[in-house]
Amino acid sequence: MYCRLINMSESSSDNQSLDLSGLDFGPAWARKGAKPAKQYKEHKGGGGEGVGRPTGGRKPRQGGRPPQGGGGRDFRPDAKYKKHDSKKRKPRRVFVAAAEGVTASVMPIEEGVDNLVKEIAASGRTYSVFDLARVVLGARDRFHIILKSEEEGPDLLQSKNDSSVFLTKEECLTYAASAKWLNEIYKSEEVTMDPPAGDFKNIAKCGISGELLGPTNFHGYQDRVLELHRTKFSNFTLEDYKKRIVTESGEDVVALWKESMTKRTVYKLASDETIVFDSKTAMLQHFATTEFEKSFHKTNKAQVPSEIEAKKLSPSLLTNLKEAIQEQRRYPGELSSFLCRQLSGRQLAVFKWQGKLHSGPSRPHMLPADLNMADRPKAIYQWVADHSGAGIDELWKNVCPAEIEEKAKFEWYHDLHWLINEGYVIFMNNGLLFPSSASKKPAQKQAAKKAAKQPKGEKETKPEAKQKEPVKDKPAE
Repeated sequence: MYCRLINMSESSSDNQSLDLSGLDFGPAWARKGAKPAKQYKEHKGGGGEGVGRPTGGRKPRQGGRPPQGGGGRDFRPDAKYKKHDSKKRKPRRVFVAAAEGVTASVMPIEEGVDNLVKEIAASGRTYSVFDLARVVLGARDRFHIILKSEEEGPDLLQSKNDSSVFLTKEECLTYAASAKWLNEIYKSEEVTMDPPAGDFKNIAKCGISGELLGPTNFHGYQDRVLELHRTKFSNFTLEDYKKRIVTESGEDVVALWKESMTKRTVYKLASDETIVFDSKTAMLQHFATTEFEKSFHKTNKAQVPSEIEAKKLSPSLLTNLKEAIQEQRRYPGELSSFLCRQLSGRQLAVFKWQGKLHSGPSRPHMLPADLNMADRPKAIYQWVADHSGAGIDELWKNVCPAEIEEKAKFEWYHDLHWLINEGYVIFMNNGLLFPSSASKKPAQKQAAKKAAKQPKGEKETKPEAKQKEPVKDKPAE
């Protein structure tokens, strides 16, 4: 659930407000209980006289230290340095701009909205709609993303087997090559074959995974390179991946490659096992021409989970998704508007409370003058009206009789619930109670805010101008 259930008798001292008293944002040396900084003895420099340092110096290290070369590095013959192979480094993620003509919006999951409604109705509390939006954005499993293509935007290609979405057919084929659902369309089978015949001198090898690709003049070499690139290293461009291929020579590596070629994986079409493909590249070509439209469909609107794997989206669509989440976390205006419609459609009240949107069991209603209430609800309402903004614990302390039975307490709680559900009393999420008449901003606060917006010069000149005008118009004696 998005919110925790709050009992009507819960003290306002535990009202879900943030307590920052335990956090100390000062420097480490000024924090309470911090250990004193380590005191170092004064050391005399060894730079000699005339350079701003005292004479003398610290004792030399045991064993001495040879002179260093430029940049502070040790150039001793026996010094060892770790070699960095640039070919083994993972490529840095390149920023990809968001897809043009595509918008992304954050939507809460339906089950989550239902839980919000149940919590608000059960607790009787009124919540800020912006706070509810931030609760939804607090975890990625509470909302999903709607990707929508505009009128002149690109078509979205969404998989019928999962939530993956792409912009081009090539991206779809690259993802399908490693997708689990492809095993339901094609069955793989390992067969034994004779080793390749011929005199081979050099064997190409993947510089990243170390897999043997075969001689560059072998008929299946190019297919093997394309297959390995598409299935495992699609984050590289094909040209960049080819630059990471190395060659090795020798009888041992040739024999090892020939042995690996004695076992090969073939693929059969699940719907017709008489159709066999001797390589994954051939199988993917068949998928692109025959099975593609059965697995992907064009759409202008696609829903994806917010925690979707990066490989299931085009890089530009992934940027759309991230930017939408960041924007709503910064200012959840769009999500708040959507929540207002969802909450009101589920029979919750959405109203303005002191200038901000809130949602609760009922919107504020003025107490009718001719309403004749029983003693308990009348006492509760009168106390709230006299102590607007006080906490619920103060209410029970001053109104509810002490040492009464649990059944009698329940009757008091029930009367407060009735006042809240009728809109005569507003019970805020922070545990404070207000009469319905406090729904508007206090006049003093509005005047102070209005005065703060005016420049200081205008405040001083306006009264003087009003005083001078009658003097000018007064006739001379």
